[in-house]
Amino acid sequence: MVPFPVFWCFALLSNTAASAQWVNIAWALGDNRLPAAVLAVWQISALLGTIPGVLLGARAARRLGHVRTLVWSSAVEAASCLAVAVVAWDTGDGLSTRRALLVAVVCSVTPFAVGFGGPSWLALVGAWPGSASRTRQLLLDSIQFQLGRTAGPPVAALLIATVAHPVPVAAVANSVTFLAVTVIMLAAARTPGVGPPPPRPADAPTARPSWRLFGSTAVLAAAGYALASDTSRLYVARLIRAADLPAVVFSVTVSVVALTAAGAAAVAARRRIPDRRLAQLGLGLLAVGLLTWATASTLGVPAWIVGGALVGASLPLAHAALTSLVMGEAGDADQATGAAVTMATNTGAVALGSTVVAPLVSPLGPLVFLPLAALAVIALARVRRRYRADAPAPPPAVPVPAGGVSAGGSPPGRPR
Repeated sequence: MVPFPVFWCFALLSNTAASAQWVNIAWALGDNRLPAAVLAVWQISALLGTIPGVLLGARAARRLGHVRTLVWSSAVEAASCLAVAVVAWDTGDGLSTRRALLVAVVCSVTPFAVGFGGPSWLALVGAWPGSASRTRQLLLDSIQFQLGRTAGPPVAALLIATVAHPVPVAAVANSVTFLAVTVIMLAAARTPGVGPPPPRPADAPTARPSWRLFGSTAVLAAAGYALASDTSRLYVARLIRAADLPAVVFSVTVSVVALTAAGAAAVAARRRIPDRRLAQLGLGLLAVGLLTWATASTLGVPAWIVGGALVGASLPLAHAALTSLVMGEAGDADQATGAAVTMATNTGAVALGSTVVAPLVSPLGPLVFLPLAALAVIALARVRRRYRADAPAPPPAVPVPAGGVSAGGSPPGRPR
């Protein structure tokens, strides 16, 4: 198995390129000359791509193992980026509505590949050899992800300012990084001892069925978190452009979100904070950040920056804690299923949110963030009510005389 620092560095490189591509696509599709529905189509395409990918990826992880599943997903991601580069080529005057819709639809291939490899990625990182805590590993993974988000927007801004076709250039660069990750995973797959997982023992305890996970408090809270955080960030570019602010404001805002997210993940990874507390802290910061963004029509650029810092700090805390809670409920023997349930729920919530919010963006402006902030508060309340405290340790056993009654009022040995 490759050392975790090597895996971490290549993942950082890949996420930097992916972030640059995402920012360029968001800026191109956020053009005010295009209908707002284009962004909704983008997210719906992501849903239609991610859900089948997640379902197939969870099965592939059980049959092929996490590493081999990631080999296939990285290769498909590289090919999908090349397809985006082809369809996003324009005349230099911006994308037409027809071509923008085509870009939004073709982009669904990348979420399919991400969904296919995502459960294996989270399960592999969470149970990396030598790791002591699943939540800490997910926070470390979040650091590289957010650092990539930090480095990506400046690269995207440079491409927007200097290149005639920024989306195709970013897509080709992203494809190259996915090919590099594919090579790393191929090397790991050839390592002795890395292969399909062993069959489940007949006497192993049964994990909670995957369909029942969708009704758990952690999954519902994760859905509310994803709907509030991802949907809100989807329309940041359009709202900044509608206020006649330059592209650098959007780039700085996205960079601040990523930088504070990486910082929050680094701090949380050094502390042993229970998942329930980490989730509540993340959801609370998200609500305050969205409320700050809602004042952008009055406060202007400072509201975008400060709100971005608060939203960014919330992302790794809520994501790592809620994902860890769901994976814990799935059972140690099927971590990929827990990760798949989380990914599917998040994707569906974002697609639903983008569809509902799209017609409200133009009439409400930044005030559209108010109901999203309320949703984060509702998710926080559910987590707080369900996970009030860690399970208390059982009291020490006290000898009870034969035929006597225990302190709880029940005869010894009788279930209460």
